[in-house]
Order: sequence, then C-alpha cells, then structure tokens
Amino acid sequence: MTTDLVTYYGQTDLINQLVDNYGAHLEKLNRETKLLLRVTLSTYIVMQQEYTPTEYPVSTALEDALCELVIPDSIPQDLYDVCSVLNELTTHEAETILEALQHQIRWGNARQAVN
Repeated sequence: MTTDLVTYYGQTDLINQLVDNYGAHLEKLNRETKLLLRVTLSTYIVMQQEYTPTEYPVSTALEDALCELVIPDSIPQDLYDVCSVLNELTTHEAETILEALQHQIRWGNARQAVN
C-alpha cells in the first residue's frame, strides 16, 4: 500500500486522478490554493447533508465559499481546475483530501516558513 499523503486514508479512482494531475502530495498546488481548497471542501461536506453531489457539486461549493471571501477574479485558476476534476466527489473522498491538506499545510510541503 502506498503512503502518499493524499491516498493513505482512502484511495479511489477520483483521488488517483487528482494525484495524477497534481502530484502525490499535491505539490503542483501552492499554499494559497491548498488553503482555498480546504475552505471549498469544508463547505462541500456541510452541504452534502442536504444535497447529493449531483445537486451540489464542488464547483458550486467553490463559488459559495469563496466569492464572499475573496475577489472572484483573484481565485487561482488551479483551484477551478481542481474542482472540475472533483465532480461527483463523495464525502469520504472530501474528508480524505482534507486530511492530506491539513497535514501538508501544517507539516508538509505547504507549510508557512516561520523565522
């Protein structure tokens, strides 16, 4: 079994596609994009209590979560691209990605350098 941060807790075809596009540790995404993806996925998970992935896709969570927080023109294109890959994402898959992002932001390749 692989121990890549993205796939350690739940490896699915959709997560494999994400890893294929952005690296085993999502290293092709910068810190800002990972932080914004975390907000987007959290919104998505909350909304899955009321809707299905078809009724409320990740792209809608992106718009709902971030258009009020940041200027829509400043949302990184990579984030839109990631969300398009994550169509039909399950709550389990979203939680898996959130765990990986949390680790990367706190300890891994997206941590903030502190003096």
